[in-house]
Amino acid sequence: MGGLLVSTWGGLKRQRVLGVLVPMVLAGAAHAASGAFSGLVAVCLAVAVFGMMTPVMNAHSQAIWQAQVPPGMQGRVFSVRRLIAQFTAPLSTALAGLLAARLAPGSVLVWSGGLLVLIAGAQLLNPALRRVEAPLAPLPAAGASD
Repeated sequence: MGGLLVSTWGGLKRQRVLGVLVPMVLAGAAHAASGAFSGLVAVCLAVAVFGMMTPVMNAHSQAIWQAQVPPGMQGRVFSVRRLIAQFTAPLSTALAGLLAARLAPGSVLVWSGGLLVLIAGAQLLNPALRRVEAPLAPLPAAGASD
């Protein structure tokens, strides 16, 4: 559903960082809600909202990376980026399992979702991050001296 949404809409053309951070705040709130709610329908809706936000975040993030990384370096940069994303997934899954075994699983969802809301929400106020899409200064030509 999130992929269809962003494909149909086309995403933000300017200030794409908002297309990453705002859905991240919404995903965190939905994550927290899924741990706080007890009814099946409410939990399913919260999980659906969380799942819909991921493609929206990823589409905007990828657009920023593609615009900022020179084409000749994109393969290397994107492969390292993917490696970092993939090796952290099993670690976070293991950590979530350990926390859920020691605490109530619902409280782990509430606290981790709340933490995501706070961190992503704070980044909305970060001027350096808000300028991440600013055009980069051209690199000096190879062999040029100052």
